Amino acid sequence: MSTILAISFGAFIGAPLRALVEQYVTRVRGPLTSLLLINSFGSLLAGFSIGAFSGDLRILLVIGLAGAFTTFSGWALAFTIYADALTQAGFAYSLRFARLAVAVIFATVVPVLAVWGGWLISQHASQGY
Repeated sequence: MSTILAISFGAFIGAPLRALVEQYVTRVRGPLTSLLLINSFGSLLAGFSIGAFSGDLRILLVIGLAGAFTTFSGWALAFTIYADALTQAGFAYSLRFARLAVAVIFATVVPVLAVWGGWLISQHASQGY
């Protein structure tokens, strides 16, 4: 049961935090910058937490907080919010937005893999393999 509570508490923090960051950054820079910032920071948090913590704290930070902070539904919401503007600008702009947004989502996975890979290497090196 403590695992469920850890995930719930992390998501309780991560989801509103994403909304706040997205509102601020979208006003200042735009939706794509917001998407890149949120997914990059959340990926780095998840990768760092995998290597630095264990147990329920790791679950809270990775699955709960980072999971709620970096959701695909956030991308879908941004696309839906800007769908009217995209439709008015034409199909070509809509297609570019979708391709760029998907590319940004996949590009932000790299920091997690890098941190996690480094953690795995450090674990094997410390055990003398």
